[in-house]
Amino acid sequence: MVDIQTYNIQDDVMILNHIFHGLEDIKNHVEMSLYKDWKHGKASESQPKVSCDIHVGEMWMPYPCFDWEDSVNESRTYQNYILRNRPITQEDMQRLSELKSHDNEQRLWNDVPEDMLPMIYYEGDGKEMIVAVRKVTLQEKITSFLRRFLSI
Repeated sequence: MVDIQTYNIQDDVMILNHIFHGLEDIKNHVEMSLYKDWKHGKASESQPKVSCDIHVGEMWMPYPCFDWEDSVNESRTYQNYILRNRPITQEDMQRLSELKSHDNEQRLWNDVPEDMLPMIYYEGDGKEMIVAVRKVTLQEKITSFLRRFLSI
């Protein structure tokens, strides 16, 4: 099951037990980026500006341009992120690119496979980002609590 929530792009967000200080902090952790157009498809590796135990892959697509003026002035992009507690692979990025695309290149939806979570989507402008994580069941919460309680 997927837990999808909307956050302000400036909000602190905890993902995989790491606190990110807004969308810009998440972008600073990107180690693999994929420009998703219809002709290309290989992700390029980059050195993240910030390094930690969380690894981030980004797939982006430029806003549509309808004329020369658009292409000169348009710099916004649709952005989909995957986060892992292991290095991002080409296979991860390929799977991200193959997910069903919804409005504005959004790959994150109720039907996203759980093994692709956590994910983040940002539409390219505005103040909100969408964060999806695996929904923790009540049984998992109780088990986790009991493990912590009994280990004290």
